[in-house]
This record gives sequence, structure tokens and C-alpha cells, in this order.
Amino acid sequence: MVAQVLEYLAQPFVITPASRLYVANWIVFVGCGLAVFALASRRGDKSARSALAFIFPREFYFHRSSLTDVKLYIAGFFVRLSVPGFKTLGTALVGTAFAALAAPLFPDAAGQELTFTALAALTLLVAMASDLVSYCTHRLSHEWAVLWPFHEVHHSAEVLTPITVSRKHPVYGLVNSLLFPLIAGPLTGVLLAAFGQLDFLKILGINAVYAVFNFAGANLRHSHIWISFGPVLSRVFVSPAMHQIHHSIDPKHFNKNYGQVFALWDWAFGSIYVPEAREELTFGLTDRPYGERVQPHGNLREAYIRPFFDSYDAIKGRAAKPAPLIDTSDEAEMGTRLDETLDQPAIARGSAP
Repeated sequence: MVAQVLEYLAQPFVITPASRLYVANWIVFVGCGLAVFALASRRGDKSARSALAFIFPREFYFHRSSLTDVKLYIAGFFVRLSVPGFKTLGTALVGTAFAALAAPLFPDAAGQELTFTALAALTLLVAMASDLVSYCTHRLSHEWAVLWPFHEVHHSAEVLTPITVSRKHPVYGLVNSLLFPLIAGPLTGVLLAAFGQLDFLKILGINAVYAVFNFAGANLRHSHIWISFGPVLSRVFVSPAMHQIHHSIDPKHFNKNYGQVFALWDWAFGSIYVPEAREELTFGLTDRPYGERVQPHGNLREAYIRPFFDSYDAIKGRAAKPAPLIDTSDEAEMGTRLDETLDQPAIARGSAP
């Protein structure tokens, strides 16, 4: 029992290959940062100290927003709303049903040996199905006012670091778990019928496409390091620059670049924004038309509780009122302020829903 308790408590600190914080991902992150630094300072200071300051700016990594990121990362392992096994069981049930319906179309699939090409195709299709679920969850969370307050927690980050990827409310994960069987389940069934099995290429135990995505610099997406894939490749894969634009408070960037790995979904559904050149970005939330920038999630308590009240107001159709600017200099005082202002939901939007 003691061993199980210790294992449970150690969860946030056990970094697996599936995590963005895996050591290999950090090595790639630092390597890409050094390359960008070298290009940007060809005639300037190239000292190791300057390079380190460029890759890990103190003002970002010690920002109060980053502290909230860390709190949400740790708390996320213990506060979960997703139904245990629902995603797996639901996908299996829906997939099995569609496999039975599609079986007559693939009479020779059962028992056949998969070639490497077939296995690679299956790996890609499974990854694309999963990525489509991520796209739909993300877009729905932006464009449905009832869900936006929960995703707003992620967009209230005022600086981006690799740990910002874990700055999520548990309800966001719940929505993804509910959508996965509905979106990925049918394709899973068709693939099962077509290939006779559902296996795929893996790297360190995870889908090879996602492994390559992580190892190719996924941590750069939540950072200040600008890397664009250019006008052509950016319509296939989401570049770090495109996701940074997604976090921008500039109105022209609202509701753009929902994709996680593939930009194909944004391209197909009209939500793509490919930058032509480097753009100066400001991250966080903005109150429009009031013009005040606010921080409604200055501590862990606000990040977890406030979205329920704001979502309830959206359900009731109440007119949103601007929240007062929050002084993040005293988190204890912010907890008291929460009790006084939860009935005044912020209309802060990183991307207007």
C-alpha cells in the first residue's frame, strides 16, 4: 500500500517517452534554440551565457504565469474528470461495430501479413484520426461559449514555455475523451476491417508519428523561439510559429491554427493562418471591446474553479462583464478576491469564441 501511494505521488516526476518533457525532447529543444541563436547573433555575442539566456529567458521561466503552469502540471496528475476507460472502451465498441459493417468490403483482410508499407500507412492513418479528434476538441473549446472558460485557462498563459502544454483544465481532457470514440471510432473500425488488425509502428512505445513529432521540436510550440516551416510545408504540418500565433491576442489571429500535428485540418476547414514573415506576438488574454488585459487564473484555485462559474453564466446567457485587473503580486489575496468576483465572469479571450 505504501509503495502504491508513493508511486501515485511520484507520477508528475516520472517522465516517459510519451511526455513532451522527456529528455530527448529537451535536447532537441536546446539544439534548435542554439541554431536560432547562432543565426540571430552572427555578428554579436555568441557566449554560452548569452545562448543560455536566449533559450531560457529568466523573465519567462520565473514569471508568475509559468509558476501557475507548473502547479497545473502537477495537479493535473491527481485531478482528473475523464471517465476511466471510457475513451478506450467507447472506441473499441464503435470500432468493432464499424469493422463488422465494413468487413464485406475487405474479404481478404483477415489473416494477411502486413507489409512495412501497409504498417506505415496504418501508423499514419491512426495518428491522423487521433489528430482530427484533437482538432475538433480544440476548435469546439474555442467556438462554443460553454466550453471556452475551461480552455481559457490554457490561453491565460502570459508567457510560453514547454510546460505550458500542461496548463489545461481537466474538463478539456474530458471533452477529448468523449469525442474520441465518436470521431476516431468509425475510422478505427474501417482500418481494422481493411488490414485485419490494428497495429502500428512504434518508437519507444508510442505511435511513430507522434514520436517523430515530439522529437522534431514539439516543445518549440510553447516557447518564444520562432521557427516557421514556410508557405508549403506549413499547410501540412503545424509549425512552432503557427501555434505561437494561435496564442496571440491580435484579433487577426483569433480562431486560427487549431491543429496539433497536421495543419491539413486547418487548411481543409478554413482555420489556417500561415505567417509570411516573423511577427511580434503578445500572449495571454484580452478583454474586447474594453481593451483591458486581465489574468483570471493567477493561482491554482482560480484556474480550477472559476471556469465552472463562467461556463454556467454562458449556459444562462448572461451578458459578460469585464473583470477587474488582477494584481498577481499576492496569491493569497487573489483567493479572497475570487470569492468576491466569481459572479462577474471575464470576457477575456485569447481567441474570441
